[in-house]
Amino acid sequence: MANAADLWQFCLHHYAKQEVKQACLKLQDEHQGNVNLALLLAWIESHGYGLSPESLTQLKHALSRSEHLLIAYRHLRRDLKPRVGTGQYKKMLNFELSLEKFQQQDLIEVLNRQSWLTQAASPLAYYCRQLSPSARNLYTPLRVDRPTKEDGADDDDTL
Repeated sequence: MANAADLWQFCLHHYAKQEVKQACLKLQDEHQGNVNLALLLAWIESHGYGLSPESLTQLKHALSRSEHLLIAYRHLRRDLKPRVGTGQYKKMLNFELSLEKFQQQDLIEVLNRQSWLTQAASPLAYYCRQLSPSARNLYTPLRVDRPTKEDGADDDDTL
């Protein structure tokens, strides 16, 4: 059973890598992808599991409650950045992180109702390909570097 605190710690550690952060921002800003979902999929994959396409659909549906709020707040924060002081801006960033954490809790709740597959292609690669053909290039920097027998599976179009 997945735990939101463990996912959050993984995300903080993984996102701290510059190449992961850049890939996440491209995923979000250029391909309208969801960073929390991508990091969740990287986390699942790092443990040697995959998901069915139906499970991925359920996870994407779980985002509907919070995604519009997060996007609106992110745009507001970016617009206000030149007009607020450093302290106020940090408070805005912290509030956005709180929203991200709530979104991750929604994802974990849905994930815990899904079957984790041990013989499946990369759910993260599948998600990137669903966003756009060029987003597939984000898979390599987003994934967790761990040698697996599935490393070549990202060329498969199924989960």
